Amino acid sequence: MGNTNKKPSANKSSVIYVANNRPDVPSNHRGLITSQVNEEYASTAIFPDMYKGHFSSLLIPNKSLQTRTKEIASYIHSNYPHDEPLVMLCILKGSAPFYSLICDELSQLGHPFMIDFYRVKSYEGTGSSGQIKALGSLPKSIEGRHVIIVEDIVDTGSTLKDVLPKVEELKPKSFKVCSMLVKRLEKNRNSITDVVELDDELIGFSIPNAFVVGYGLDYNEMYRDLRDIWILGEEGIQGGGYGL
Repeated sequence: MGNTNKKPSANKSSVIYVANNRPDVPSNHRGLITSQVNEEYASTAIFPDMYKGHFSSLLIPNKSLQTRTKEIASYIHSNYPHDEPLVMLCILKGSAPFYSLICDELSQLGHPFMIDFYRVKSYEGTGSSGQIKALGSLPKSIEGRHVIIVEDIVDTGSTLKDVLPKVEELKPKSFKVCSMLVKRLEKNRNSITDVVELDDELIGFSIPNAFVVGYGLDYNEMYRDLRDIWILGEEGIQGGGYGL
């Protein structure tokens, strides 16, 4: 299934590029090929019976999520101080499973960190509303410390545009974004780097412009409970989610 278990060479990006076919993967990226993923994992994937028929294809299996997260945690451990706690700031709700996994990996490495949360809401249905609703305030633990802001997915950048200036106001020593996924948007491929310079070492996967669910990602609060990441199909969209 591609070469996601191999560490990137010095001239390759650390981000794993998810594509339908091998020729679609840029030469400077490792690839995860969805046709191989579906052949190897889709038939044995576990999900609630009520979700049958809701997905068009499997995008990223849990095994690949775990492998890439382990790499990210190793990078963090090698590049942040060991004599002071790192603030791991989880952007709720969608980031929770990825956040839990990366914190567990850091714990296994013996890296000191603080756990904190900030909840925002920006999605309605299958698209970003563009309107960010913050439910609470940023934690004071950010002040004077190194901070990693953990996201589930970065696409339009609307959440980061809202959160990052607020983080900066609290005067941390440093802050970076760590995201499980970055979506490739055809109309403006540079929209993310216009918001903030992302560190490839802290990004899990580059994915095509499709509506994805699972591993914390939802459609109207449904599908967060999936172990893998799937592309939502028409039957799932018509179901409308939980409508919460």
